[in-house]
Amino acid sequence: MKSALFVDFDNVYSGLRKLDPAIADRFARQPLEWVNWVIGELELPDHAPAGARRRLLVRRCYLNPQAYQRFRPSFNLAGFEIIDCPALTSEGKTSTDIHMVLDIIDLLQHEARYDEFIVFSADADFTPVLRKLRRWDRRTTVLAIGFPSAAYRASADLLIDPDEFVRNALGFRDEDEAPATAADNADVDGPSAVASARAAQVMPDAPPIDPIDSAALDRAVAEVVATMRAEVARATAPVPCSRLASLITTRHPALAADWNGKGSFRKFVDSLELAPLRFDWSNSGGFVFDPARAGTGMQDGSATPDWGEDQDILPLAMQIHEVSGVPLLGPVEYRALFSIIEDDAGRHPFDLKETGKRVRDRLREAGHGGSRLDVNWILRGLLMRGHAFGEGQDRAATLATKTANNVRSLCLREQMILDRAAETAIARWFGTSPDARRMGQ
Repeated sequence: MKSALFVDFDNVYSGLRKLDPAIADRFARQPLEWVNWVIGELELPDHAPAGARRRLLVRRCYLNPQAYQRFRPSFNLAGFEIIDCPALTSEGKTSTDIHMVLDIIDLLQHEARYDEFIVFSADADFTPVLRKLRRWDRRTTVLAIGFPSAAYRASADLLIDPDEFVRNALGFRDEDEAPATAADNADVDGPSAVASARAAQVMPDAPPIDPIDSAALDRAVAEVVATMRAEVARATAPVPCSRLASLITTRHPALAADWNGKGSFRKFVDSLELAPLRFDWSNSGGFVFDPARAGTGMQDGSATPDWGEDQDILPLAMQIHEVSGVPLLGPVEYRALFSIIEDDAGRHPFDLKETGKRVRDRLREAGHGGSRLDVNWILRGLLMRGHAFGEGQDRAATLATKTANNVRSLCLREQMILDRAAETAIARWFGTSPDARRMGQ
């Protein structure tokens, strides 16, 4: 599959820098590492030709030399064409977007017929060009750091998850995560040294785990299926996938180390025979439920969380979730989340990766739903709004107010009108005062 890559350096670098300067520096100084990840490991967009492999024929980086000249050699060594886009106004506005659009349109009509256009930018100005590419039957892949608009997200065939990019393309993995290898994607039909090694990393205080043979592996998979069915059977509401993943990791660490060669919990689940159970991956890391059971929050074949006395605000919360991407956690879970973040900030220096992991683990220990992606969405939102952890502003009430304000801004950007009822619902959802946004917090 013939692909062309267009990198809005200023946009991506500044977005990553708000999250962590070290992450931004890795992106800028080692582009060949993440380029190789894009070529060799990034999934292909929907409707890519069967058996296709990505060939990155064009690499272009649009960069302001007045601010980022020091990164130019790294991109030269990675085989990029560098297009200088100096600031044209006193506010620092460059001509990057128009240069990129013109180059994309030029290649759209090129005789080579490029199959895929990869755009690294969160600038919603590229939405029309993505739609034009779709009309011309070309695939589009986008990396957007931050909170891209709903229209921009919907216009791309493949949206690269920023957390996956940071972990796998830039190498900022947890200590208990090993780099992906070819063995991760292979079928496991014998002893798995990879699984054993990773299991030892996942549980460093546990004794080494011996490789398991195929018969033992079959038994472990059968036990996992039984565990999932039992959890759903005893639940009165859809079961968060994060809870299932945690249970399986605890009971079957060797199996969970590489998810039976599938590489992720979701791909592992997809390989199992679990009918009639259904999975809904659209909300907060996913839920599993039995559509045949009444009274468990199922509607039209999808999972509807049970928010108890706050159930009346769920319809609006689901609408806001669809518009803004905010995790669909309940009010009780958000109160717990902000309290845990406050406590963690008082105990440890803030680090996006480590803080996110600790907070996620404590949420699970407390019996709450919520995935690592949910936690990172909240932390990224706070950072993008300029919050500085460790400077005495980490009270749960302050974090809740800033998150609510972030969600309001995203809703307004998507032209969603927030009337008094919506404002009241948002306040209940995040546990803030309806007038807290006026406090400048």
